[in-house]
Amino acid sequence: MQQIYAYLDTGDGLQPVNNAARDMAMLETVSIQWGADSPDTQPDPGVCQFTLRDRTGSLAGDFIRLAGARLLLRINEQPTWDDLAGQFGAYDTVTIPWDQVAPSWAPPIEGGRTHVIFDGVVSTGGTIRREKTYWMIDLSATSIMVLWKRLASKGPVSTDPKLAGKHWTGTPQQRLDELNKRAAAINAPQSDTRGLALPGSVAPYDQDTYPTQLELLQRLYAHSPNRPIWHEDVSGDATRIGHTDLAAPAGIILDMNADPWTLTDNGTRPSIPAGKVMTDRDMTLTIMEPWTQATVQGKQATDGDTYAFDTSETSYIAPDLPKNLRDLQKTITLDSDAILAADVTAYPATTITETDRDRMEAWITTLDNIAVPETITFDSRYIDPYDMPWLYRCQPSGPIFISGPVFADLTHSDGTPSASSVWTTIGGTLTYEWADRDVPVLRNQVTVVPLPGIGFSQPTWDQIADWTAAWGMVALTWAQMKLVSQYRNTTIETEEP
Repeated sequence: MQQIYAYLDTGDGLQPVNNAARDMAMLETVSIQWGADSPDTQPDPGVCQFTLRDRTGSLAGDFIRLAGARLLLRINEQPTWDDLAGQFGAYDTVTIPWDQVAPSWAPPIEGGRTHVIFDGVVSTGGTIRREKTYWMIDLSATSIMVLWKRLASKGPVSTDPKLAGKHWTGTPQQRLDELNKRAAAINAPQSDTRGLALPGSVAPYDQDTYPTQLELLQRLYAHSPNRPIWHEDVSGDATRIGHTDLAAPAGIILDMNADPWTLTDNGTRPSIPAGKVMTDRDMTLTIMEPWTQATVQGKQATDGDTYAFDTSETSYIAPDLPKNLRDLQKTITLDSDAILAADVTAYPATTITETDRDRMEAWITTLDNIAVPETITFDSRYIDPYDMPWLYRCQPSGPIFISGPVFADLTHSDGTPSASSVWTTIGGTLTYEWADRDVPVLRNQVTVVPLPGIGFSQPTWDQIADWTAAWGMVALTWAQMKLVSQYRNTTIETEEP
């Protein structure tokens, strides 16, 4: 049983909303729309609709303090006796019924075994209504990435006469530094760009054009062959504007017991048993409308009395798709500020390598070749959110693998999987409510997309000759073995926070 703990900061630090005794308020319901519903778009800031049950009227009567407050939603590991002793005292003095001890526990605001699942800012407006002896306060909050989306102002300018009338001049690194500097000035998160390479140079903007901070960050890395999508990252000690790379190769690791794991930037994750994942009754699969190429629409720099910046583009075309599919010419467009062509030494062109092209082409091919489950829901009654918090945060999960679904048997004519993959979530609806008044239920109905595999080639016998697992231990289909990137003769433990 996993309860969400809500905290509000109205200017004097984070304070618990649903305290242990519920003598002020409790978090009644939550519904959060987050992320994107298609891999060709960037996520918007999430929107959280939530209801507080206020017994005393102290929050309802002083509602003006709530507008603009920071809202933090967290989950915690189930408390131990050590945790409970500090709050309830000696064992023989506790009068709370046994089944209410853990739900009545108030976790510490700082420290403790906890995971943040949403970080946002309370919007203006809402409703207050009377229900029996309580005041019900209906509010909304927008995820903290909205601060980057709202900030749009004049950027740095240059003294170079050839850049007259332009702003957001400077090198890519200078632009990134300025974005983070301005974010810090309004207490917005810093960007986390680890693993991504900056372009060779970026085009400035006319001074009558004011892109948002979020647009500038997205366009700064839109050329990347990793295909980053940008979102709040609440997995660390502090919220950041992070990225999930949809074109980065991902594979399965099999340990000495033939248990499948996925590898992330932060560690290793166990697979998710299909029996614990909720789908629609018919296990419906969606065949995506196929894309044939991805086009980076960047800029070309040319010299003259002033520097000119015109449109230039480069396309990644998946050559392995059938010709009749390639003829459809359906394109993913990536708007970029990167200089892709130039005859100006001050603006070197960004180099697109063959490795870059191979990576993006593999991503497009994967999107077209893998059918996607139409309905995937993670439910706290079957998967503990504390054990797998990446399934319940309002951000893309990164690599996950669902072991054992019926559609794992589906393959293409060449033996490659057609409905089984290492996936990542990219968006969804997270809900929280009290079932039968006593059981808190957290559910995340998500959109998933496949990640490109590492190689997608059948293993040869010599690659697995020294693997100690017995064949009877392997639950993967032969087609799914193409997703395996490592065979280990050791056990693996979950390493990711």
